[in-house]
Amino acid sequence: MNPIQYLDMPKPTTTIVVLSIIGVGLLLLISILLGFASKRRIAKGSFDEYLVGKRDIGPAVTGCALAASYLSGWAFCGSTGVVYSVGFSGMWFAGIWSLLGLIPCCWLAAIKTREFSAKLGAATLPETIGRRFESKMLQTVVAICMLYFLFMYSVGQLKAAGGVWYAVTGLPPLWCLLLSIFIAWLYMVLGGYVGTQWSMAFQGAFLGFVGALLGIWAIIWSGGFYEISAKLYMEPKVGPALIKLMRPELPKVGPTELFASLTGILATPVIFFTMAIGFPHNVSRFLGMGRLTKKGYWILILVVYLIAGIPIMLDCSSNGLVARMIYGPNLLKIKPWGADLAAPALAHVVGGPAMMTLYVMGLFAAALSTLAGMVFIMSANITRDIIKTWWPNVSDKSMLYFGYFLIALFLFLPFYWTLVNPPPLLSIFMGLAAMGLGAIFFYVTAVSYYWKRATKWGALVTVLYGTGMSIYGGYKVLFKKEIGMGTFEWWLVIGCGILYFVVSAITKPPSKELIDKLFPAKK
Repeated sequence: MNPIQYLDMPKPTTTIVVLSIIGVGLLLLISILLGFASKRRIAKGSFDEYLVGKRDIGPAVTGCALAASYLSGWAFCGSTGVVYSVGFSGMWFAGIWSLLGLIPCCWLAAIKTREFSAKLGAATLPETIGRRFESKMLQTVVAICMLYFLFMYSVGQLKAAGGVWYAVTGLPPLWCLLLSIFIAWLYMVLGGYVGTQWSMAFQGAFLGFVGALLGIWAIIWSGGFYEISAKLYMEPKVGPALIKLMRPELPKVGPTELFASLTGILATPVIFFTMAIGFPHNVSRFLGMGRLTKKGYWILILVVYLIAGIPIMLDCSSNGLVARMIYGPNLLKIKPWGADLAAPALAHVVGGPAMMTLYVMGLFAAALSTLAGMVFIMSANITRDIIKTWWPNVSDKSMLYFGYFLIALFLFLPFYWTLVNPPPLLSIFMGLAAMGLGAIFFYVTAVSYYWKRATKWGALVTVLYGTGMSIYGGYKVLFKKEIGMGTFEWWLVIGCGILYFVVSAITKPPSKELIDKLFPAKK
């Protein structure tokens, strides 16, 4: 039997390069225009309106922005690399739980976040948490915790954008990434929260369309899952393993536990459930939302599911399989991008210049939207949740200008890290940050909306344990490879839960006046 001939990474054509530059330029131009338009809706010099707008953004825009914040460069690009690397078993982690996706976030956090922040006069999520528990100390600790995790997560966005630019042009991504972060800075500075929300909404709607189109087109192009399975099975050495839904031959320590054992596979839905609800950049999308009617609520649910549900599951999962069918293990040899090139390389082959251009635009939309949402929060963490909390007499004008500087700083730092030392496998690196955020803020944010007895001490020890365990567990998973990533998730979620409930049960609850305000008796 003749050995299977796999393709090498396709060389970019002049047509693709030109179309991609035009497409990304158009995407960025629309984002700038949305920033300019949003600036008119912000009272001049108002720091509160800069951070949260007028709390009147509709459910369709909120839903698109929420989907964009969730569907990052990891979801749009890095998760495809997981499936490309390990085959069908990677679908547990890479996309199948997008069937549920962000819907729990809408169920549990949408209305409550909006109501609590408005009742408490809070403009940021840490401020909402701090006032929910009547603790400036907790607000500051939460802000610092978010800074740590969001900075880790932001690196992956730029690696995703850099990877696709390499696939399109073969050139270093320096200038394209510099232009992109400058544009993101510009529309955040111009429009504040409102401009960021509208730009993310546009980007979310666009990337949802592209993700669904490429996912469905790749399955049709490949001949369906039977043909994909047959081709993968024939790959030398590892072929039969690529079509398994669980690969017990892989190490049960490190990231591969997610594909090698029931402990890892069962941890996967917990990871996705908690991170969808616990991501601060997700929940913050509700801070500036208007009051939801029953109709508005279902519009929000429908928009989120159409963008971040089944279409993205197809894009994340099936594309990795089709890319492996086309390229075999060849992409793994290309450093530093490796498996993260699977999706852009696939778009090049199955759809030609038009699909490649759309994919480039979609990935930049995914990376920039999530990055913008996180960077805006990081800036507010320092200006509102630390400086303004402890030194309230600092003028709004000073906070605005300092916020502009911090946005630039928090865009540049992950950009520099990505260029100098990018993480080896995008989705695993970002997965560790996502697990920490999800385990901590599922309790501190979502559960606190419903459990009156929760206390600041329960929330505080949850934040400290979750952050410390994330650092320790990440070291044990990635560097020492002494525990598996699924086991690490159970340590996080169970440990955070025990501490949150036990410490809250034995410490003094918030004042009765606050509880009555936040949890009014039903008539």
